[in-house]
Amino acid sequence: MKKKIATLLTGSLLVAGVGFAAPITDLQQNETSIGYNHYNLDAAGMDVDSDNFYLENGVSDRVILGIERNTLTVPGYHTNFTDVYAHYKMDPNIRLMLGNRNYSDGPNKMFYGVGANANLAPQLDGYASVTSSSIATEWQTGVNYKLNQQAALHLGYKSYKEDGAPRLDGVGFGASYNF
Repeated sequence: MKKKIATLLTGSLLVAGVGFAAPITDLQQNETSIGYNHYNLDAAGMDVDSDNFYLENGVSDRVILGIERNTLTVPGYHTNFTDVYAHYKMDPNIRLMLGNRNYSDGPNKMFYGVGANANLAPQLDGYASVTSSSIATEWQTGVNYKLNQQAALHLGYKSYKEDGAPRLDGVGFGASYNF
């Protein structure tokens, strides 16, 4: 049974359309953020490690451009993919998202979504987002704790469901630096 799940999960990781995105942060024009996140995910009882590095830049008062390198590791399988994306701020707390995922060993998939962030306390921001592609849907929620004006810690939960594959979900942590 575990071999069937591993085969199904491996296949779904090869064609996955969207997932494992960077947390929602509020960048101002000319502000750049670099970050790292690690997620421990579960897929029908199988452990999946997700590591990602991202770079985002506020190119205007409403547009954030980003690139993210993702690595997924399942026992006996490892894959990489790169996301290139844009966020359009509808207002300071709501944004539309559009991007493309390029797989190291598979197809490219366009994705779209919506995200929101809100200040919860003086140094604590909460966020939530939903993204979708032609074959998958992901949602995530979490908090960013600002250590100072540049550095922040991240704690989040995400869930990813692809057509015909087991759900991947779990908690993660990370850090980012703005300059």
